[in-house]
Amino acid sequence: MKRALLVFALSLCSFGAFAQQETPTDNNLTIAVEPLGDSDRGTVVRVLFRFADPQSIAPNLPLVLQGSFMQGGEVLKNFRFMIPDERREATVSTIQTFAEGEVEIDAKLLIPLEEGPPAVVHRSTQKVTIAKTGRVYVASAEEGAEAIFAEGVVPESVGAVKIRTPKRDVAPNLFIVDVDVLAPVKRLEFFVEGKKILARNAPPYRAELDLGKLPKRVEVKVIGYDAQGRYVDADAFIVNERDTPLEVKITRTQTPDGVSHFKLSVQNPKNAQLKSVVLYAGDQKLNEWTRPPYAFDIPTARLGNVEFVRASVIDDSGYEAADLLFLSGDRYIEQIDVNLVELPVSVSDRAGIPIPNLTDKNFTVLENGKPQKISSFAFAANLPISVGVLIDHSGSMEKRMKETKEAAVFFFQSIIKKNDRAFISGFAMDPQRNAPFVSDLPSLQAQVTAVPDAGGGTSLYDAIVTGLYRFRNLQGRKALIILSDGEDTTSRLGYEDMLTYARASRVPLYFIGIEMGFMGMGGSSAMKSLAAETGGVVYLVNDVKKLKETYAQLEKDLRSQYLVSYYTESTKKDQSYRTVEVKVDVPEAKVRTIRGFIP
Repeated sequence: MKRALLVFALSLCSFGAFAQQETPTDNNLTIAVEPLGDSDRGTVVRVLFRFADPQSIAPNLPLVLQGSFMQGGEVLKNFRFMIPDERREATVSTIQTFAEGEVEIDAKLLIPLEEGPPAVVHRSTQKVTIAKTGRVYVASAEEGAEAIFAEGVVPESVGAVKIRTPKRDVAPNLFIVDVDVLAPVKRLEFFVEGKKILARNAPPYRAELDLGKLPKRVEVKVIGYDAQGRYVDADAFIVNERDTPLEVKITRTQTPDGVSHFKLSVQNPKNAQLKSVVLYAGDQKLNEWTRPPYAFDIPTARLGNVEFVRASVIDDSGYEAADLLFLSGDRYIEQIDVNLVELPVSVSDRAGIPIPNLTDKNFTVLENGKPQKISSFAFAANLPISVGVLIDHSGSMEKRMKETKEAAVFFFQSIIKKNDRAFISGFAMDPQRNAPFVSDLPSLQAQVTAVPDAGGGTSLYDAIVTGLYRFRNLQGRKALIILSDGEDTTSRLGYEDMLTYARASRVPLYFIGIEMGFMGMGGSSAMKSLAAETGGVVYLVNDVKKLKETYAQLEKDLRSQYLVSYYTESTKKDQSYRTVEVKVDVPEAKVRTIRGFIP
């Protein structure tokens, strides 16, 4: 050990700096701030740290960038970024959100020592003035968890009602919707998240909508009527989905003559060739189109036994966009002034065996202790599910990767049914974000194969946020499964930031902890807390060869849930955490669902 410390000291002599000596601000570590856009929480910026000649530091020495952001005399956030050997570029960046005003950034480049305080290589302090940019920040596909968190959490349609490519360049949250109409449309009604906002009886057919906090998914819908008030056409647009290559939204309008008018609004920003556009009623195909407009009318009485309709749009690359619209329980009431909350609920007896055949009459839902009216209810086995699987491929997983990938393929073979969709991705130092939701097993097997070889640290919290980000444009049953053998070691985001994002996402988190042992107790504790908070489960596996058995248990849990929904009141400024409790009138039954959410 003394010899190792001597090597550390000799390596640092050229820098002449130790932690006991406060190194003054120098030119070897510079700080720059690049404004990126605005969110509800402030201005999003990229902070760039550039340090001189990092190659002069011996590769076997750990290197850390550590510091703090201060505003108004208070520390807003402390940061600590590990810099691995293979990524010792001269620049490290982070994406942060600040309120307007002066921000002081203090940074140190240091080498942690096994014994004693760390050795400071460089230190710098910078003061910058933060101002609004006048443009909304949207995370790009290349950015990581920090960008997604900072974000706040192109239509192609033909018909009598068409939403133009929307603009939002007046104020950060102001979304301007212009609509082109053809005869005989004379009146337009504008809806946001199912709530009727306003109507226009004459041109210009325009609405200025305040869509609230990003990155919440927002659905804008426009319905057109003729001079006699008869339905003509509709269009819809999904806001805050800039990096989605393809999107579809189902609009259903019921008219007094007993007809349901369905319209599929397709957003195709890359102008990809569409191979198929299909509308299903349950498992039955209602209609298929070869060209727009994607409209279909059917007597409402024929839908009496139909629980949901599903739209599927597949482009020439094989990417599928889908939308799910429930027809029972008035899930989407045009005049509703509230938001839908969907709760996946597991009910089991004392032995842990699922209890089937319950009805909505057996359930009571409480939000902040107050009873809520159940708007729709279904047994999950009858409903499609969207599943994501994140596999830890950090260095400690090296001996387990083969069995881990084989078990993942087995899981997908077992769980993926018709109308289901899934993705699988790996994470280590930086989580991957390029695996799309797919519905066929060969594509999923290709995603498993694409998971890299083991290496690097474990950015668990970053991986959870980037994984949840992919669910933002999906409705219905959802689950994110995270497989890891240790606790977080290299994430940029902290636990509280990740927890906030998970609460807002309302996606159950399932964890599979592999051979964690005593050293992984901290990781298993975090897993159990997150699973309990989101309505998921933790499976601790002592042998990687038991993964298939664990996946079978997980699949049984997912298939035996109930989906209970209700509407909650909220405003754009109301972002406080709300507790949720679900009870059943079955003696000694155990109920599991999310503990709460952020609107």
